[in-house]
Amino acid sequence: MATLTSGDTLSLNNLGTGTGQATKSLSAAKGNSTGPIAMSSFAIDSITGISGFTYGVENTSENYTVIFNGSGANFNRLSSNANNYTWTRTAGTTINATISKSGGTGVVSFLDNGVNASQTVRNTVASNTIGVTYADGFNDHIGGNYGVQLTKTIYCVDSYDGNSAALCLTADSPILLSDGTIVEAGDLEEGDVLKGYAFNGLSEDSDSNFLDWSTSTLGEVGKDVTITNLTYSFASRYYDVNNGEITGTADHPMLVKDSTDGLYRFKELHNLVIGDKLLKQNGSSLDEIEVTSVTSSDSTVEIVSIDVEQQDTYLVNGYVTHNKGGNTFTDFAGPAAPTVTYSNPAGAQNSTVNWAAAGGTTPTDYDVQIDNQSNFSSPDSTHSKSYSGTNVNVSGLSTGTWYARARARDMGVYGPWSSTLTFSHTFEN
Repeated sequence: MATLTSGDTLSLNNLGTGTGQATKSLSAAKGNSTGPIAMSSFAIDSITGISGFTYGVENTSENYTVIFNGSGANFNRLSSNANNYTWTRTAGTTINATISKSGGTGVVSFLDNGVNASQTVRNTVASNTIGVTYADGFNDHIGGNYGVQLTKTIYCVDSYDGNSAALCLTADSPILLSDGTIVEAGDLEEGDVLKGYAFNGLSEDSDSNFLDWSTSTLGEVGKDVTITNLTYSFASRYYDVNNGEITGTADHPMLVKDSTDGLYRFKELHNLVIGDKLLKQNGSSLDEIEVTSVTSSDSTVEIVSIDVEQQDTYLVNGYVTHNKGGNTFTDFAGPAAPTVTYSNPAGAQNSTVNWAAAGGTTPTDYDVQIDNQSNFSSPDSTHSKSYSGTNVNVSGLSTGTWYARARARDMGVYGPWSSTLTFSHTFEN
């Protein structure tokens, strides 16, 4: 229930307008006549900010909502009215200028962060700022942020070769479990308990604001955190800090003492500079380790994105890092299935099985199976193998009914098998 003070004025007429009701009555505003109905049950104490994730992966959407405090039991009748909100993009070019809204939730669509939707080499992170103004005509007595535009800086992240796993470490990164065991990121399982930390002013669930957080004193407290989600994928570029101490994608955030102002904050790998100091566990304390080198390599590597709760921090090679920070979290399923055909020119000794990539994809190679059994239980060893090209001569197959299928591979990941091709082959000598 909101706290009202002497002099606060609540208007029934404004309440009707704010709830979208033509009839100006408490029962109409509430949606039923079950009572008693207090005017104060539609009030709030304050508006404090915008909730939602800091990161959005290109070609996905994220939801953002206004944070209200001291809401009365019936305030949802006002907060669910989209007409009480004005959402805008105040800065940046990689999110939609028009933010869709429904029931007070701003739905932000993150556009392609580069030349096309599937980068083979990632682009830079693009920052954007969204704004929202809330004014329902009824709660204008609260002052503060009522009727004032609130803003939030968010970031559009590249999709890493077609998948939307962001903020990743390389699969061989050493991760510290709560019992002191060290496990490579690629061998972790959901439900594993890791070592993490809580810090001054960093909320327990900090996915939505960790890039805005900073502090002059850490006040670190050790915490056990549990892996709730793992996604394995591939990236064609990764960053290396201090000659292999940390390796991950450009956007992966590490806790540092910033060389520019001496404050502790999270910075992405690609934003680290010489002189920043990483925080590394040493027994029961955290040591400051100076960043001496930051390099990038264009090489295909397996990456792992880790989500932990309750605290959103864990340790990689002993260094404090933050988890993924977004709710768009799906793995790259590999390229789409190719189309397979058979060619048998009359009188020619060049019968071929051919395959073609799905539209818009350029696989690195193909896995092909040709068999006289429809379940592919005994593929012909001469012709069933990997190919970088798009056809194989099958003139040497015996006369009869044959079956063929193919799947494409990109960034080390095979996609699904094609539909089975059935063809009648005549031996040609």
